[in-house]
Amino acid sequence: MFKIHSILLALLCGCTVQSAAQDGPIFRANLTDLVVGRYSLGAEVPVRPHLSVGLDVDYIARDVFVGSDHPWYPGGDAQKRGVILEPQVRWYPGAESGRGTYAALSGFFGYARYHRMDGESWGVGAPEWMVQGASLHVGHQLTLGRVLLDGYLGGTWTSEDDMGIFYEDLPLFPQASGLRVSGGLRLGFKTGGRR
Repeated sequence: MFKIHSILLALLCGCTVQSAAQDGPIFRANLTDLVVGRYSLGAEVPVRPHLSVGLDVDYIARDVFVGSDHPWYPGGDAQKRGVILEPQVRWYPGAESGRGTYAALSGFFGYARYHRMDGESWGVGAPEWMVQGASLHVGHQLTLGRVLLDGYLGGTWTSEDDMGIFYEDLPLFPQASGLRVSGGLRLGFKTGGRR
């Protein structure tokens, strides 16, 4: 399965490099991710008049509490460090790609490890977090010269792998797996082409 994801990512990158001369890429950051301890950087490149492809990379850096269901292997405060890759296809029905209202379909693949803050051993292998899923969003990308504001809302389906005897304590966040409402705000910069 990892091989298939690697091949799809390579094809997406190839399409991005090949089409970059058409109208210039858009570089963006997801402002909403900052609230949940992620730092996002992404790019979007037009490939057809109403179609674009993109890739966002999120770096996860959060302090969390990891609990345990086993009395011999207690949890504790930990640093969660990892990455999420989010390839995306956008369709702009009433405007040229990179501008106006759009529908976006994206997948995501995430991996992170937990490192205890007290330096103690976990007693077993360190917990690992893995997630995959897909999102369908409707959004609007407002162009202000070379600066872009991109607001979106839709649904996300997530499938998180079990961490064995450990679990991350997330009382204020939605469930780890399943369907939920998602949305956010991105800030971008258009590097070339028309303004």
